[in-house]
Amino acid sequence: MANTQKGLKVYICSTPQPTDLNQSGFEALTWIEVKHVGNVGQSGPSTNMLNYDEMSTDVTQKSKGITDAQNTPIEVARLLSDPGQQAMRAAALTPFNFAMKFEDNDKPQADYTNTITYRRGIVTGPTRAGGRNEDFITDTFTLGQNQLEVVVAPTPMSVPTNVVRPTITGSSLVSGQVLTALEETWTNGPTSYTYQWQRDVAGNGTFSNIAAATNKTYTLVGADVSNAVRVQVTAINAVGSSAVANSLPVGLVH
Repeated sequence: MANTQKGLKVYICSTPQPTDLNQSGFEALTWIEVKHVGNVGQSGPSTNMLNYDEMSTDVTQKSKGITDAQNTPIEVARLLSDPGQQAMRAAALTPFNFAMKFEDNDKPQADYTNTITYRRGIVTGPTRAGGRNEDFITDTFTLGQNQLEVVVAPTPMSVPTNVVRPTITGSSLVSGQVLTALEETWTNGPTSYTYQWQRDVAGNGTFSNIAAATNKTYTLVGADVSNAVRVQVTAINAVGSSAVANSLPVGLVH
């Protein structure tokens, strides 16, 4: 789904950051939101394209040169009492590098995060646009980036949750029959699953793990005769592992 810039949020860390940061380094910082942002300019790396022609050249040869991490203008409707704008002004008075966070409003579903872009560089400004009697008073700061931006794509906000319990397929419940676990429906984007097959030896609804039966499929054996069988499924995403979801048991094995 395509998204617009509406809902974009901008943050600054008021503590100078003298060295490059990775994602975890950025995430550990304390952020102040810069309010009343009206426009954020172009970002993303720009790399010089180098050309060279020899006397015998038929096609110009090209190579990549130096990469510029970009200068990003940030326009705000001036509000001198806003803590975020105050932090931007304070940063602009120093020669130091500061970290900034840009959060899009583009989560693919309610239980995901938005895309976040982290940048670090010097802050300059503000410049003032001026204007006519119906123009807002605006200030524009510029973030001169001194490292390549770090982009974090939307991710689930929590571990998966089972919505429709797992099921088991198999045409007949006889020894030698192969059963297959169907994971069914989960929230929070599982990327993988684990399985544990169990049997009800006592016939009272108390299930015990079947040794080494941890695949998506399970072949019924003699020990399953006269017992019910079920599968436990655990869903895994980038956050972690879900609680176990139990299938309904399949009937007695003959």
